[in-house]
Amino acid sequence: MDLQNAVVLVTGAGRGIGRATAHAFAQGGARVALMGKTKKNLEKVQKELKATGVATAVVPGDVADEGTVSRCVAAAEQQLGPIDVLVNNAGIFQMSPIDKVDALAFDRIIATNLRGPFLLSRAVLPGMKARRKGHIVNISSTAGKRGFAGGGAYCASKFGLAGLSESVMYEARPFDVRVTCLFPSTVATDMIKSSGLKYDETKALQPEDIAQAIVSLVRLEGRALPTQLEIWQTNP
Repeated sequence: MDLQNAVVLVTGAGRGIGRATAHAFAQGGARVALMGKTKKNLEKVQKELKATGVATAVVPGDVADEGTVSRCVAAAEQQLGPIDVLVNNAGIFQMSPIDKVDALAFDRIIATNLRGPFLLSRAVLPGMKARRKGHIVNISSTAGKRGFAGGGAYCASKFGLAGLSESVMYEARPFDVRVTCLFPSTVATDMIKSSGLKYDETKALQPEDIAQAIVSLVRLEGRALPTQLEIWQTNP
């Protein structure tokens, strides 16, 4: 897809992978809609993107709320045009043995990491199908393929997202709409740094690595359908 003037909606765009992805698409000439819970963070990213000269929009809201998603997608399209690319990046992470996970905390993780991508995909797919153009990129995790102790809720959400991605890919493919699921290993983001997860930050993937991969996949010729991409750090 040619990124020049393409309209991209990035969730969780206020920091981490979302922020890096917004920058990468803006550098390619795309118009970028920034969605996330914290308006202040989104406005900071929008200010950073001014140097690229591309049009941007801030659409703050919770990806897990159905009405909010509808309003944010409508606002993004009103300001920038029909959405060509959706990057479902917003996510939360919490480690705890399953017998100690609070049910409300489990629900929040599922709501953000799985319900959110479902709601966003459902909102943009009709337009993409009608235009026979579009690309949805879902950010899962290597934890969406392999479980680990203390990751029950998070793994459930990311395994679920992988299944959702594959199903929607088959539904969207006849309309020339692509769906790709990414499975990054540990990425040095604020979310991971504050989680208590032990890792070597000097060797971990950086948000910019994932952003570069996303943009490269979207830039592929429309005849090519990348279904999955697993990204590991070179040296653990």
